[in-house]
Amino acid sequence: MTLLLPFMLGAERYGLKLTEIQEVVEEVEPYYLPAAPPEVIAAVNVHGRILPVLDLALCLGFAPSPRGERMIVLSRPDFALVLAVHQIESMLTVDLEQATLSQSDAPEDCICGVVNWHGQMISLLDLDQLRKLVEEKCIVPGGDRVPACTDRR
Repeated sequence: MTLLLPFMLGAERYGLKLTEIQEVVEEVEPYYLPAAPPEVIAAVNVHGRILPVLDLALCLGFAPSPRGERMIVLSRPDFALVLAVHQIESMLTVDLEQATLSQSDAPEDCICGVVNWHGQMISLLDLDQLRKLVEEKCIVPGGDRVPACTDRR
């Protein structure tokens, strides 16, 4: 059994394994990042560490809509950032053995599988694919990367 944190992006439900999440934060003061791509909406201070905030819905091609106040801080040291999503739901215990695990046909979907939770479909976010997508979108003209997208502590 695996603990999963589901969240909404528009009308779509996504989920992350709890092991991929450092914490959920709310009411953190955002700092504007000049010259950042539109997907990187701000930076926040999380326990003394400045991390970029990624508008996950915009990054995945969803229509613009209001984001929730709570954000997801990823636990991966090689992909340190905060995900702004529309709504975070209650944690679930799921059996990933029952999930349909497969790479999406569209790599920009960043989905590594789908879980059917009592008739509700939850797309499992693929952080490796998301990282590739973010790195592609964080290249500015001239080939330089936006510093907020390349925190490799």
